Amino acid sequence: MKKRLKITGIFILIIIGFILFRTFTFKSKQIQVPLSPKISLNDTCVSHLQKAIKFKTVSYDGVNMMDSSQFMGFQNFLMETYPLVFSKMEVEKVNNFSLILHWKGQSAKAKPIILMAHQDVVPIEKATEKDWEVSPFSGAIKNGFIYGRGTIDDKGSLIALLESAELLLKEGFVPSTDIYFVFGHDEEISGLKGAKTIAKIFKEKKINPAFILDEGGIITEYKVPGLNKTAAVVGIAEKGYQTLKLKIKIPGGHSSMPEEKTAIDEMAKAVVKLKENPFPAELTPVVQNFLSYVGPEMPFVSKMAMANHWLFSPIIKSSYSKSGAGNATIRTTMATTIFNSGIKENIIPGEAEVTVNFRTQPGVLQQDVINHVKNAIENDKIEIIPVGEGNSPKQVADVNDASFKYIQTTISKIKRNIIVAPYLVLGATDSHHFDQITSQIFRFSPFTDPEGFHGVNERIKVSEFKNGINFYYLLMKDYK
Repeated sequence: MKKRLKITGIFILIIIGFILFRTFTFKSKQIQVPLSPKISLNDTCVSHLQKAIKFKTVSYDGVNMMDSSQFMGFQNFLMETYPLVFSKMEVEKVNNFSLILHWKGQSAKAKPIILMAHQDVVPIEKATEKDWEVSPFSGAIKNGFIYGRGTIDDKGSLIALLESAELLLKEGFVPSTDIYFVFGHDEEISGLKGAKTIAKIFKEKKINPAFILDEGGIITEYKVPGLNKTAAVVGIAEKGYQTLKLKIKIPGGHSSMPEEKTAIDEMAKAVVKLKENPFPAELTPVVQNFLSYVGPEMPFVSKMAMANHWLFSPIIKSSYSKSGAGNATIRTTMATTIFNSGIKENIIPGEAEVTVNFRTQPGVLQQDVINHVKNAIENDKIEIIPVGEGNSPKQVADVNDASFKYIQTTISKIKRNIIVAPYLVLGATDSHHFDQITSQIFRFSPFTDPEGFHGVNERIKVSEFKNGINFYYLLMKDYK
C-alpha cells in the first residue's frame, strides 16, 4: 500500500511539475512597437459619416423592397465627398450597386491587398423605433456618440476607409502594391449579387491578394472572459449559416375535443428537445489559437488553465458557456426564430411550423445539422426542410503568416498595451465569398466597444471613429 501511495504521489508531483512548466513557459505573443503619432483630423470626417447614415440603404429579405434611389444617392454622395478617390482610382460597378475601387501601387508584381466594407444596413424594427434616443437615420450626435443605423455595421468602416484614402491621396502617397476596395450592397442578405459576384470576378482575373480585411472583430475593454486588459480580436475564420424549417401535420379540430397529440404540442416538444440537446462544446483549433494569445496575459490561475487546456478544458468550456458570446465561440448554436401555427382561439390547428437558425463551427455541414436535429427531436412525423443552401466556410487564416503579424503590428501602433488575438467571428461577412482566392482573410473593425449592433441606438464614439481612420491610414501607408 505504501509503495502504491508513493508511486501515486510521485505521479501527482510530475503532473503538477508539468502543469507549472507549461504555465511558466506560456510566453506572450504580443508585439511591442511604439505608438504612431495620430493624424490630424477635424470634424469634417464626422459630418461625412453623419451624412452617410441619412441614406436609407436598407437590405430587405424581399429584394423588391429595395429602394435603389437611396443607394444611387449614397454613391453620388461618396463621389462628391471623395473626389480624389473616385478620380484617381479605377471604379467598377457590379450589378449596378456594388463597387470595386482599384488603387494602383508602385509594384504590379507584388500581391495586392483587399479592404472591404458594405453599403447596406438592416431595417429598423417598427416595434423598437420609439426606443431610439434619436431618429435612427439622423446621424445625430449625442453625448459624444454618432447615432444611427450603419454607424457600426458597416458605414463606419466604409467612411473611415475612404477618409484615410482621400487623405493619403492629398499627401501624394502611392501604395507599394495595388489596393482594392470592395463595397458590396447586399451583405445583410448574404451578398449574393455583390461580394459573391465580385469574388468570382477576382478569381477569373487571377487576383490573389496577400490578405483581405473585412468587418468582424473589434477592440474591447471587457468582452474577453478573464482578461482585464484592452483586447483587439481579429477574426481569422467565421461561423457558417444554416436554417431549417420543421413542419408537422396532425388533423386538428374543435378546441373543445382535443386529441392526445396536436401539431402545436408536438412541435413545442421538439423545440424543447432541441434546447435541451445543444451541439457539444469544443475547443477548436481557432479557439485554441485565441487562448494561446490571450492566455499569457491573464492572471496566474487563468493563465495556468489556458496553458494546460488539455487538462482544464471542462472548466474553460463551463466558463465560456455562461455567456451568449462565449457559448457561441465554443459550439454550433441554434435559435428558434419563427413559430407559426393556428388562426383562431377555438380551432386546434392541423399544422405547426418552426424556423430554426444555426450558426455552425467551421467545417460543420448542412447534413451534420440535419442529423443532429433528427437525433435530438426523435420524431419522424416532423419534416425537416433546409431553407436555402446556407454556407459552411472552412477558411481559417494562418496566424504565423506575415499578414497577421502586420495587422497585429498596426493595431499595436494605435493603442498602448493592447492585446491582439485571433478569434472566431460569430456572424457572417461578405469576405467568406473570397475563400477561393486566399486563405488570409481577416475580419476586424478598428473601433472600441461599439454599441447597438443590429439593434436599438446603434452608435459609435466620435473619438473611436477617428481612431478607426487612423488605423486604416497606417495600414495602407506602412504596408510594404
